[in-house]
Amino acid sequence: MLTKISVIIPTLNESATIGRLIKSLKGIPELEIIVSDGGSRDGTAELIKQSGAVAVSSKPGRGVQLNVGVQVASGDILFFLHADSRLQRSAVAQIRQSVSKGTQWGCCRLRFDEDSWFFRMLAKASDWRARYLAMCYGDQGIYCTRAFFNSVGGFPDWAFLEDLEFSRRARRRVNACVLKDQIIASTRRFRRHGLWRTFWKMQGVKVLFTLGFPLSYIERFYQAGGREKECQRES
Repeated sequence: MLTKISVIIPTLNESATIGRLIKSLKGIPELEIIVSDGGSRDGTAELIKQSGAVAVSSKPGRGVQLNVGVQVASGDILFFLHADSRLQRSAVAQIRQSVSKGTQWGCCRLRFDEDSWFFRMLAKASDWRARYLAMCYGDQGIYCTRAFFNSVGGFPDWAFLEDLEFSRRARRRVNACVLKDQIIASTRRFRRHGLWRTFWKMQGVKVLFTLGFPLSYIERFYQAGGREKECQRES
C-alpha cells in the first residue's frame, strides 16, 4: 500500500499558474493536493475549487499558509510546492522511496524554466547548498514526514524566509536528502526586478539571516527600492 503524500501549495493571486500545477499533479496515486490561499483577488480561489483540490483560507504569508495547509492534510508525508513550479511526476515516487528507506526530509534538484548560464549556475549552487549544507529552499520543493515536521515545530509564521528557518532547524537533527529528479522553478521574479539586482538582494538577505538580524530589518532591506513586497508572495 502506498504511503499518502499531501502536497501543500500557498497562493496569493496565482490564477496564471495554479491551474497548470494542479493539473500536472492530478492522477498520481495517493496524492492529496491542498492549496492554502492568502486572500487572492484574481480568481485564484475559484480556480482551486474548480480543480477539485482541497481549498483552505489563511492569512497571507507563506509560513502561515503552509502551516494552515498542514492542519488539514491527511498524508504521512508532506510536500511543499510553490504555485509557479513544475514537477517531474516521478519525483513523487522518489519521495516515497526515500522516506521508506528512513529519510526524514529533503528536496528536489533545481532547474529554472529559462536555460541560460546564469540560471544554470544558480541551480547548481542551490543543489550544492542543499546537498552539502542541508539548506533547502522553498523553490526546491521541500518534503518531510509529518512526524519530523512536528518535531521541528513546523514553519515559523513568517511572510518569507520560512524555508530558511525550517531548514536551519531541520539540519540540526539530520541531513537533507536531495532527490535525483528536478523541480522547475519560474524566473519571473528575476525578470521583473532584474537578474543581478535580484541575485545580490537575495544574497544580502541570506547573509543578514545568517548573522541573526531581526526579521523586520531583513524585510525592510528586501522590500527597499520598489515593488519587492510582491516577491514574498510570488517567489
